[in-house]
Amino acid sequence: MSEESERWQWVDEDPIEKLLRPPAGSPGESPGQSPAEAAMAAGRAQFEQKRYEEAAGSFTAAIAAEPGHPLAHFDLAVCLEKLEQWKAAAGSFRRAVELDPGRVQALIGLGACLLHLDGAEQALACFEQYLSAGGERESALLGKAVSLQQLGRLDEAGEVYRELLQIDPGAAEPLANLIALSVARQDAESLGYYSRQLLKIHPQSKVALQGMAMLAMRNGDQPAAIEYCRRLVEIDPDTFAGWFNLRFAQQKMNSAPPARSIA
Repeated sequence: MSEESERWQWVDEDPIEKLLRPPAGSPGESPGQSPAEAAMAAGRAQFEQKRYEEAAGSFTAAIAAEPGHPLAHFDLAVCLEKLEQWKAAAGSFRRAVELDPGRVQALIGLGACLLHLDGAEQALACFEQYLSAGGERESALLGKAVSLQQLGRLDEAGEVYRELLQIDPGAAEPLANLIALSVARQDAESLGYYSRQLLKIHPQSKVALQGMAMLAMRNGDQPAAIEYCRRLVEIDPDTFAGWFNLRFAQQKMNSAPPARSIA
């Protein structure tokens, strides 16, 4: 057979079947592995290399070989979550729980996806179910608080955020969300307190600087407002709100009466 004919000969092999049953001795495969196990091993290696689309393909192949494999559905869901395919990820997390009710970690992923899909009520149920099962509290409490916040149950959300701060006083995300709650509730005292707390931990926190600038302008303290807005635009030169408020505070500087510093 000529070299040219060898190059163009057809290979009588289904590429999907080849994926499900890699050749003996291929990387990640051990003798006696099932097609699902081989695909799972490939998917884990790809995931560790942050090749999430390829990993999702491998986990999908594992599911095709063994549809009732709960870990394959869970790992696929994690890949889809990394790819921000929230609806598909939610479906895979839900299927993992259906196949293995003891895999409560899937409830955290499902709840997070539902929050992205504006399903705060369902997400809240997931986080509460996870907490009832005795799972790790911090991630579930944060999800519960965000769900309550999205549902407009601000007092309850605030309680859960404060519970998180009792567990970890240096947690930035609960503090940032408490700042947002303080703005929504027009609670100036809490706004100042949580903004200062966050700045102690993260001096360049945009949320905290915005909170302090807002409070300064509310109190008529234009020098402080200018300082906080200047720090904000140094950190984020593209922030429209920072530049707008800086200009506004500068314009008010000459006409504003003296005010006590809030720094």
